Amino acid sequence: MSSQDIPQNRPKHQHWVPQFYLRYYATPETRRTKQPKVCIFSRDESDGDEKLTNIRNVCGQRYLYSPATGAGERDWTLEDLLMDLESDLARIWPALAEDYVALDGTSLRKIVALFLAVTYLRHPDVRAQMESIHARLVEAYDAAPKRLDGTPDVEIMEINGKSYAVSTEGWHDYRAWGKAEHDRFFAHLVRSDAIRIAEHLVQKRWSIVVANGDTFITSDKPVGLQHETREKFGIEGQGTIITFPISPTRLLVLDDMHSEPANQYYPLKEGNGAAFNFTTWRSASRFLITGRSVPEVLTEMLSLDDGDAAT
Repeated sequence: MSSQDIPQNRPKHQHWVPQFYLRYYATPETRRTKQPKVCIFSRDESDGDEKLTNIRNVCGQRYLYSPATGAGERDWTLEDLLMDLESDLARIWPALAEDYVALDGTSLRKIVALFLAVTYLRHPDVRAQMESIHARLVEAYDAAPKRLDGTPDVEIMEINGKSYAVSTEGWHDYRAWGKAEHDRFFAHLVRSDAIRIAEHLVQKRWSIVVANGDTFITSDKPVGLQHETREKFGIEGQGTIITFPISPTRLLVLDDMHSEPANQYYPLKEGNGAAFNFTTWRSASRFLITGRSVPEVLTEMLSLDDGDAAT
């Protein structure tokens, strides 16, 4: 396929939370139709009350994964990889979302772990964080003494007590990065880091909490991270607990409690659905997503005592 043919066949509006997944959170009356709709509620008061909207309108951004390469063309490499991954996941998701599959299966663990890693990395918040880090680095290096060629006279940087060698080769180009460069770096980050994070997730203890009926909500940032003792932690940190709503009746939990039984299905205890939903809501970037009544979901969470949130 020539580069001239590509734009007519590729999506301009690209979703960081895929539509095959969001369909499970559609309202019961639209879930199996061609126009599934979800209820969304924003933590930003300026967004107003909850809204009912088509899943096509949720968690999407123009050319999020297809950075411009110049001359009006775009790099579709990451978009192609994501489409292939989502196609494979869409085939296994019904069993994962509604049935009881063996969680110790190597193939299943690898593809689900990769999906979680990609979902975590592909979020626009991550791109914004990368751009913020760039701005801080530029500011810090600009304040350093300069060599004759105008590059920062810095050879070593200390981070968390460790010293790292610093190369300032290409500094002038890096300092001048704009939107196109940040877009390309974001796409590169998703591709380069996803496998490493997935390999880490595969090694954690997996379990699924099961509800009898539609209970769990999801959000625009469904990979939730918690830590019982640390305020600052990452997805690869020891002790990080990862929660991911699979469907309104299934919630995946990954932790490091390897002394406990692994690959188990646990029935949701009565009243604990709100605690898990609070965790999902707390991890959201902007809004929760559900097929349930939003006032009902919010009322359940507001009724929690301070110590009741799922951890």
